[in-house]
Amino acid sequence: MTIIRTLLIILEAACSLSLIGLILLQKSKDGGLGLAFGSGSNDSLFGARAGNVLTKATVGIGIVFLVNTLILGMLFAGSASTSLVDKELSARPIPMQQSAMPRQAVPAEQEIPVVPAK
Repeated sequence: MTIIRTLLIILEAACSLSLIGLILLQKSKDGGLGLAFGSGSNDSLFGARAGNVLTKATVGIGIVFLVNTLILGMLFAGSASTSLVDKELSARPIPMQQSAMPRQAVPAEQEIPVVPAK
């Protein structure tokens, strides 16, 4: 099970890095960060329909990223009750709380004398 988790975490990291790269490569209306990487030559490098290909790749990798995130969430949610913190807390006895001041006895309710009206 740990091998599957490790592979899914690696896939998650690869998807996130490729999403970052694909989003930065896409041509925006204003040019954006794509100008820093020479977005003017983007059409000749990836072809005439590069925007369409990059958009489809971004959607596809985004779907893989979301599905992988859901699977990882379900895998790690099953083991949430066996975390190291829970094990440590369940192994220790709960200490009694001691206050700094000793408890004082609360006086019992006293009967209020009734004074007759004059």
